[in-house]
Amino acid sequence: MKIKRYLVLLGLLTGMADAADDALSAAPDELRRQLAAMNPAAQCDWFAQGIGKPALLKASDAQLLAVLQALESSALFCPVKRMTEQHPEYEFLMLRRERLAEGDDLPEKPERMLVKYRSEPRTIYARWEAGGARAGQEVLYDAGKDSKKMLAHVGGMFGVVSMNIPIDGTLARAQSRHTVRDLGFAFILAQLESDHEKSRARNLSTRPAGVKVVREGGKRYAEVVYDNPSTPPFYAKQTRFLLDLREPMIRLVESRDNKGEVFEHIVFESLDRKKLAANAFDAKNPDYRF
Repeated sequence: MKIKRYLVLLGLLTGMADAADDALSAAPDELRRQLAAMNPAAQCDWFAQGIGKPALLKASDAQLLAVLQALESSALFCPVKRMTEQHPEYEFLMLRRERLAEGDDLPEKPERMLVKYRSEPRTIYARWEAGGARAGQEVLYDAGKDSKKMLAHVGGMFGVVSMNIPIDGTLARAQSRHTVRDLGFAFILAQLESDHEKSRARNLSTRPAGVKVVREGGKRYAEVVYDNPSTPPFYAKQTRFLLDLREPMIRLVESRDNKGEVFEHIVFESLDRKKLAANAFDAKNPDYRF
């Protein structure tokens, strides 16, 4: 029976999406019922296979909402987690705003960063791009060489000095709540899973407080919101995600403190899942300014 249900659902997503609107409008209740009957691992497989497929992209808002309401949290983020497992190297552009200390205002101007990421050993190159705060800075981190330090060119557009500095030292912490190791999707997923473990330990639900289908820039996204008792011990009192339905990635992460104020806002503009060039993490790369 479980195999039959799985095949029915898989057909809904992978089949040709030529059915009339009336047929699709009857699908949400059945879709919700079938998905809710699956275990989290089966939900994970189903959703990961459906991301970017025509049937999911052409589904009605009601059908998408049924999917979001039925899936467990592990399945909602399964496509992104599998992407990080299947693509140990990738490159992305992000816009980041964060409060460095309690009582600070959230910066109006975001940092725009190009990041090249390799998972094992964790190796990261980041450059602050033109048009954003701290444009011209660069950092290069290679845990295989030194897990506690990074090469940093922190002088801005006109700086010429590069130095090896502690990843959690005073200079680094003056610019971010995080270390360079936290760049990338793996950290976001790990933080979410950590909060879920804390919820389970307190017999609290790990399901989202709210899910809905939203539109931004003419495109549809899955909005997923989690509410927690407090921070600390949780990372955030509330975290809002936008999940892309066209490819396995998180488009936005927004975190709020106990007062309901945003302390971190990250937008991922693009993601390129590819094997990076041989000199992507070489300080002598002619495209870098170390």
